[in-house]
Amino acid sequence: MARKIDKALYGPSMTEVICGALLGLLAGVLVACVYLVFKPVLTVKAMPKEQPRGIVYYLPGSEGRGKSAAWQAKQKQFVAGKSVQLIDEELNAWATTLASSNPIVSKPTKTDKPSSAPPHDAIVIPSIPNFKIVGDKMQIGMNCTLNWYGLMTDVTVQSMGTFHKDGDHFVYVPETFYLGSCPLHLLPAVSGLLLSHITDKEKIPDEFRAAWQKLNDVVIAGGALKLVAAQ
Repeated sequence: MARKIDKALYGPSMTEVICGALLGLLAGVLVACVYLVFKPVLTVKAMPKEQPRGIVYYLPGSEGRGKSAAWQAKQKQFVAGKSVQLIDEELNAWATTLASSNPIVSKPTKTDKPSSAPPHDAIVIPSIPNFKIVGDKMQIGMNCTLNWYGLMTDVTVQSMGTFHKDGDHFVYVPETFYLGSCPLHLLPAVSGLLLSHITDKEKIPDEFRAAWQKLNDVVIAGGALKLVAAQ
């Protein structure tokens, strides 16, 4: 009773004011993130010279079949423990081949969107990843299906990063990471969990994992990804 009288006379305590402000800020951040996740991303064939603030663009890597014909031979070389150099088209040919044998990955439809009825109940359902080398960095993007208790919607996921050695193997470390138009790289813990969630759905053959574990270096230069095998 005395506490109620004090509150009526003097208002909320400083602790209550701070907690209320923090909860309001958290709610505002959450609403903003949800809005940005569902804000459309503009997929383009070339980046515009002038990019309005607040607009997120996605420029996929090339998937031309002509330049990807050498992938089969390089695939055998890589598995055999030899160094290989891969361009966008070859990386995307590998991704398509990998997805064809992976039932977990949602196959894009003719409109390049994931299936509306994927055969599993993951929160984020990936489609075939797309690779694009930009300078000394690699962009990995894909259309994904967000599955929230049966309510499904398609969003674009894209990241830009490089490869770093973590222990005895190399890992992809994104510098920017977007879910829709939401810059999740500003929330490292969330982006890390989402990246792990997506990569766990990608079924990599054991022979590829074994060859990757033995790499001596991973370099992005000259418009190519260079996988340097141990000598």
